[in-house]
Amino acid sequence: MRRAPDIGSDAPLLYRKNRIQAGFTLIEIMVVLAIISMVMLLVIPRLPSSDQENLKTSALTFASTLRYIQERAATSQTGYYITLEPGTDSVKIYEIGADGSGKEPSDPFLQKSPVKEGIIVADVSIPRLGKVSDGQVRLDVGPAGVRDFIIIHLRSAAGKFWTVMAFPSGGKVKEYEGNLEAPP
Repeated sequence: MRRAPDIGSDAPLLYRKNRIQAGFTLIEIMVVLAIISMVMLLVIPRLPSSDQENLKTSALTFASTLRYIQERAATSQTGYYITLEPGTDSVKIYEIGADGSGKEPSDPFLQKSPVKEGIIVADVSIPRLGKVSDGQVRLDVGPAGVRDFIIIHLRSAAGKFWTVMAFPSGGKVKEYEGNLEAPP
């Protein structure tokens, strides 16, 4: 029966060196860091975002959707309309059919609401209607763009506001932080 040598002064130098060196290699550390990085790339986008960020994203998305509808109406010579219900998050987009009735748009981008969950349309101001805070508002968008100057206020649950303004006959749509009643 053979015994393992004691690690002492009698053991060969090579054996003592191998027993003393313990730890991680650089490659092992790099693999662990790569795995942690991949997990973070998957997890961070799924974390809940703040109300303020949702409000800003909703305003930017609403403005870009309105610009997109105006461009589609101009290029396809098709009319659209948006129904808004102030006090709720209800925003629906319809394409005007050949018979004049509204139908769901064929573009999948327009089938989604531009307003994120938890963000509401506080009110809509149109010069010919005034400020509408409840009920339902219909915004018509034809080949020439929106008919009237429109101000849409979006509000978060925390009471913060963003304003979306659409200007007639030109396709210009702007978004501003805060509750603005007129263009700056």
